[in-house]
Amino acid sequence: MTEQTPDTVTAAHQADPGASTPASPASAPAKRSSRGIGFAGVALIVVLLVAIGLGWALWTQRKQADMAGREIAGRLASLEDAVAQGRKEARDALSLSQGHTNQLRTLEAKTQAAQTRYNDLQQAWETFSGAATDEILANDVERLLVLASQQLRLAGNVNNAIVALETAQARLAQAARPQFSGLQQSINGDIERLRAVATVDIPAQSARIERLVTLVSKAPLLVPDAAAPGASSETQPAPAKAPVTTIAQDPREQLPADAAWWERWRAEIASWPARAGGALANELGDLISVQRVDQPAALMLSGDQAEQVRGTLRQRLMTAQLALMMRQPEVWKNELENVQNVLSIYYDGRAVDTQAALRLTHELLNTDIAVRLPDVSDSLASVAALRADGFGASAKQD
Repeated sequence: MTEQTPDTVTAAHQADPGASTPASPASAPAKRSSRGIGFAGVALIVVLLVAIGLGWALWTQRKQADMAGREIAGRLASLEDAVAQGRKEARDALSLSQGHTNQLRTLEAKTQAAQTRYNDLQQAWETFSGAATDEILANDVERLLVLASQQLRLAGNVNNAIVALETAQARLAQAARPQFSGLQQSINGDIERLRAVATVDIPAQSARIERLVTLVSKAPLLVPDAAAPGASSETQPAPAKAPVTTIAQDPREQLPADAAWWERWRAEIASWPARAGGALANELGDLISVQRVDQPAALMLSGDQAEQVRGTLRQRLMTAQLALMMRQPEVWKNELENVQNVLSIYYDGRAVDTQAALRLTHELLNTDIAVRLPDVSDSLASVAALRADGFGASAKQD
């Protein structure tokens, strides 16, 4: 018994179309065929969908890849541009550095040339000064000595003269020339003599003159003026009062206790003149003072004349101060004597300010401003001797 398959049945049917076939076996294969076709279509659709999805995914990835590639290409282009710009700037900086290097080399060459010229000039100067060092040194020292002599003779300034001599001494010590040793000794001697001079304390004496000017301005004159209308009771002693005449005995005291009324009345009338005179003397005693005046003209000064007297005294004191600074003892003494005379004649000698002004004027008169200053003749003579010798010792030593 042979097994029939759908293929054999189909073939037999095609070979004998008139033969009848059983109905049940033929319908079963047809159902199977349609079912297989339906599965195949679904599978095909699924495959197509998968293929479409894969294609879409591939297209999307490709698009993203293209975008990323373009972005990377743009960044690479920007980076290449930046690298190119950096290379250009580096080339420019290198060229600029090379230019600076060339300039530095040129400046170094010029500096070296200037240093060479300076060395040549220095050597030439040393060669020139080597022959004339003594003469130049002598000129410098002599100029300082002349300056010290002028400070002593014209201004009387000992300190400036000492500074000039010390400068000359330092110049000789720096030069270290044996032929100038005698000049150094002479300068040292002059410095010691100047340091031993007793100078006048000009600031202190000027302050005393200023105080005297103040006293002259406020001290009272014999005739009160606008500047000093009169000394107060605190600064001026009380003037001597005129003696008051007193009655030796009152008539009323001579009457007995039992005297009559008319006797008492007559004694009362007799005492009236004495009592009136005593009262008048007591009232006028405070207004009248007795004082001795050597110059009567001092009591007849007007207000303007009194102010002129004070201004004249102030001018004389300023002249005395100037004479103090200029070392002029004659002018100093003359001006102070005039101030003392005016204070004694025109000012009230009983006032405290006048007495203080007179004492201060007397003290200033006793101050000796005529300081005997030494000179620097020994040092100048030593320089002259070196010039007369022609610096022979230096020439022999060389």
